Order: sequence, then structure tokens, then C-alpha cells
Amino acid sequence: MGKKSEKAQKDKVAAGNAEDESRNSANASMERASLTVGDYQCTGILEQDFPELCGRAGFTESEIPRVTLCHRTAVTPTSEKNAADDSDGASDKDNPGGGGPTKDKFSYFKPKIEVETEGEDGKSVKVIFVHGWKIDHRMMGIFSKCLPALTALQGISLWNVALTESTFSQFLEILPHCPNIKTVVLEGNPLPEQSYYKLISDHLPLVRISLRNNMITDDGAKLISQALQSLKTNNKNLATLNLSFNHISDLGAGYLAEALRMDRSLLCLDLSHNQIGDQGTLALAEVLGPFPLTHKEIVERRRLLMDKDSHELQRSPTLSRNGDARNDRPQSHQSYAAVEKPEKAPAASKTNKSMAKKKDKDKDPQKKEEKSTTSLQGGNSTVSGQGGQAKKEDPKAAKKQLPNPEQKNSKVKPVRSASKRVPLTEHELHVEPAEITHPLLEPAESRDGKVFLPGNRVLINLNLLRNRITEKGLNGLLAAVEAQESKLIPGSKSHTGLLRLCVGKNLFPPDNETFIKLQELMLSRDPIHKLSRLSADEQTQ
Repeated sequence: MGKKSEKAQKDKVAAGNAEDESRNSANASMERASLTVGDYQCTGILEQDFPELCGRAGFTESEIPRVTLCHRTAVTPTSEKNAADDSDGASDKDNPGGGGPTKDKFSYFKPKIEVETEGEDGKSVKVIFVHGWKIDHRMMGIFSKCLPALTALQGISLWNVALTESTFSQFLEILPHCPNIKTVVLEGNPLPEQSYYKLISDHLPLVRISLRNNMITDDGAKLISQALQSLKTNNKNLATLNLSFNHISDLGAGYLAEALRMDRSLLCLDLSHNQIGDQGTLALAEVLGPFPLTHKEIVERRRLLMDKDSHELQRSPTLSRNGDARNDRPQSHQSYAAVEKPEKAPAASKTNKSMAKKKDKDKDPQKKEEKSTTSLQGGNSTVSGQGGQAKKEDPKAAKKQLPNPEQKNSKVKPVRSASKRVPLTEHELHVEPAEITHPLLEPAESRDGKVFLPGNRVLINLNLLRNRITEKGLNGLLAAVEAQESKLIPGSKSHTGLLRLCVGKNLFPPDNETFIKLQELMLSRDPIHKLSRLSADEQTQ
């Protein structure tokens, strides 16, 4: 027995050593391949860089995926030429019955990279599509080398490529090096740890993220919600989030509703083909209309208001030196002195009016303008008492100052010169565009002892198709849509609030009264419906 156990232990040790050796040899080969790949300098032309990098990484010629244009036939011009050469000689021998070569018959199913290009030369890759073949560590290493060299790359679509947590981490390391990347599509790639939330970050300025058919559960929705809430208020990049065909229930919809309370960047949210019922629908409907703040949010709102007031107090000395505050009090005092000073001149020499006119010429032009400003404003009784004298002198002063273009509109805009208004204008331009404020600083309303915000008016497209919503959830959505006031966004012709809402194919009949009323209400807002109706009217005319 002892000899058998010793022999079994020796066999285990030998097998472990063999596995370690094979693993070490594989790692060594990968390191050598990575060093060889690292020596290559990419040209930015994917059709040249990708095959070269694959060859240096140890791929055989038959294993290297082809680079083809999107919406093009599966056979590339190169393969067509090879097929023609093969058909001249070996095709009759290999396929005596006629037809094309057997080895190219299934070329459609071979791994390939489809690209969408732009530019006159057609070599600037805009979008990359990788569908239906596994991407391992070696291939991710090749992508990390050639993708950043594509300066026009805006979108990457990886469908059913068997991503793992490690390859997904490699993919996340590639994205920051792609300067113009805006869209990432990861569909059919379920991850055990549901790390998709890492795509939502301030370091990745993505505009569109699609995570369809990834078996995302409520835990994954919670992580995504936390990532949305952690975004900075000035990060307005992420506009579209697609979470359709997943396993999100009422709990996950509630998590996403918490993110929509303070998120002011998301425009489109797709939650179709999930397991959301009335509870999750009501949670989403609540944040679309006026909702009450929690105690924690009220405390944060007060802190933000205090910080805002302190910043305004710190800016007030600057405003008093360069802003309108100086043009109020100091000008009135100077105008008052300028009006009183001419009173003494006529008293000293009433007979010599030319001397008084000569003194008026020698005065500072600013005091003349301040005098006109004070006469227009009617600052106090002393100034208004001299209104008749100011009216008599203004036409003559205006005639003498007419050659100076800056003094023509002194009565309308009493400014000494345009250069003196530059500091105020720069300050106003710096402050006014800062309309992107924290959502807690939005105008609030107090009633019943609670503080209500107007709700999320940024989300314009919500898709809840094919869930588990009944008439109870429909009533909540209808109340939320009706509560959204139809106000114009400043500087545009569009309205705030939802413009499209899809709730069909749920647990209610198509002839439901609430559903019909909600559809009619949304049709009046749907811009696509308006355009189609407008085009139809134009055709009839």
C-alpha cells in the first residue's frame, strides 16, 4: 500500500511539473510575441497593421481574421483573385462536378473584422464590428496596439466574442488611448461579476453604451446606477444607455430611478425586454415629475447653497471694482458734484456766459455723461432740481461731441468707452454659461413640509416595451407625463420632458383606455411623428 501511495504522489508531482512547464512555455511564447508586437510601429491603416501584428504574435495565415468593409460581400478582392487562380488549376481536380472551390464556400463564417470608413481615401476607419468569434488575450494585445493608431475611430462593436473579466479589463485599458471613441457596443458577452459599470466613468467620455443581452441582473443594475450617480455634474457625455434583453426586475428599475433623480446627461434609456413590473415603473415615473427630496439631499442642497453664497460674496469686491456696482453709487456721487459745480460759476460771473461755456468744454467727458445719467435716473432732489439746466446744456454738448462715435448714444447707454466695459462683459460671459449646475440647486418648491424638485426633464426617450407592466404602472406614467410642463428650453425650439415613451406589449390589452390616452398624449410630443405628418401634408399639397 505504501509503495502504491508513493507512486501516486510521484505521478501527481510529475503531472503538476508538466503543467507548470507547459504553462511557463506558453507564457514565455506570449511574452516573446508581445515583445515582437511591441517593436512594430503602426501606420494607422488597419488592413496593413492588423495582419502584420497577428503574424508577429504567432498566428498562422489561416488563423488571421480578414479586414473587410461593412455591407460588402464576404469575399474580398484578394480572396476573389486567389479563388480565380485556384480555379484555373486545382478546381477541376478538387471539384469535378463544377461550382466554386470548396475551401471558399464557407468563407462567410470565417472570423473577420468589418469596418466602416470615411474620408476620400476610404482608409480612415470610423467604426469596427467584431461579431461571432472569440477574442482572447493575444488578440486583445493586438487591438491594444492597432486601435489607438486609428485617429478617426469613433465606435467599437463586440458581439458574442466570449469576453471574460480579464479580457474586459484589457479592453478598458485600450479605450482611454482612443481619443475620439464615442460608442461602445458589448452585446452577448455575459460577465460573472457584471463589471459593465466600469464603462461609465469620467475618464471615458463615451456618448453611447449598449449592453444588450448580457444577463444583467438587479445587482448589475445597482452597480450601473452607482456609476451614474458618481459622475461629475459637469460630465454631460453619456446620452444613450441600452439595457434591453436582460434580467432587470422592479428592484433594478428602482436603482436606475435613483440615478435619474440627479443625472442630467442621459437622454435615452432602453429597458425593453426585461422583467420590470408596476413597482419599478412607478419608481421611474416618480422621478419624471416633481419628487420630494430626502433628508440627506436636503442637507446637501443647503451646503451647496451656502457654498454658492460664499462664492458670490468673494466675487463681490471684484464686481464693485469692475461691475455695475461701481456705476451705481460712485457715478451718482460724481454726477452730483458735477451738477453742483456749475452752480457756483454763474453766481460768480452772471454776465459772462462764454466763460461758463469754456469751463464746460474743459471738463472731463466722463462727468458730462455721469451728469446725463443722473438726470435720466433722477437720483435725488438736488439732481432733479438741476434738470432744466442739464436739458439746456445737453443739446450743445451733444453737438460738440458728435464726432466721437463712443459718445453718440451717451443718453441711452452712459458708458465712457467700450474698453471700460470689457471686464464686466468677460465676467458675465464666464458666469452665465455655467447653467450646468448641480441638480440640487434647481428651483425648488416647498409644500406639506417637504422640498420638491421639478423632476428629471432631460430624459426624452424611455423604452419599457415587453415588460410586466399593468394598468397601475400605466396610471403612474400618465400622471408623470401630464405633470411635465410643456416649457421651451432656453435658446431652442424643443420642449422639456419625455418626447417618446414605449410601453406596448405589456400585461394590459391594446384597447386599454389609459394606454390609448397615454399614446395620444405622446404622439403630440413625438418629433418623428410630427416630421412624418408634416411630410405627408407637404405631399398632399
